[in-house]
Amino acid sequence: MNIYLWRRTDLVLLLLTGLIAVAGCAGYVPGRQAYWGAQVKEMCAKDGGVQIFEKLHISKSDITLLDRIDNRIAIPSKRSANPRAPAYSDLYITYLRKEVNPQVWRAESVIKRRSDEVVIARWVVYTRVGGDFPSHAHESHFTCPELRTITSDLQRLFIIDGESQ
Repeated sequence: MNIYLWRRTDLVLLLLTGLIAVAGCAGYVPGRQAYWGAQVKEMCAKDGGVQIFEKLHISKSDITLLDRIDNRIAIPSKRSANPRAPAYSDLYITYLRKEVNPQVWRAESVIKRRSDEVVIARWVVYTRVGGDFPSHAHESHFTCPELRTITSDLQRLFIIDGESQ
């Protein structure tokens, strides 16, 4: 056997072993990202998105007390909301996978009418972050439904007094 071929084969095996060791130390397992992406989609299909229990009647001046995202009305968190805002939200995050790669969590925002603290709506999103092959690049992520969809769907919550429906 040619000694150069033998050395080249050893070098390839050494590089492959090193690559597998690095990937193993970083917690990378092929297919894990796809598996958890599918799990997020399944959980999202069951309870993701916006649920509206009661409409919120607001005046045009109330709109200025609420947040805006992409020029749409948004509900601020209780901590950051104007004390006169007609509604606020409480955010609850439940980690389904926290200390491992990829991380997966469920975020639920409960929207309450300030005047009586009644829950009038809620939205739920699921997120997967990571599961990529180890590199210096930012980790990939997947959120379902997309936050733009949540913001858009939340517009059904509002009835602006003085506007035709």
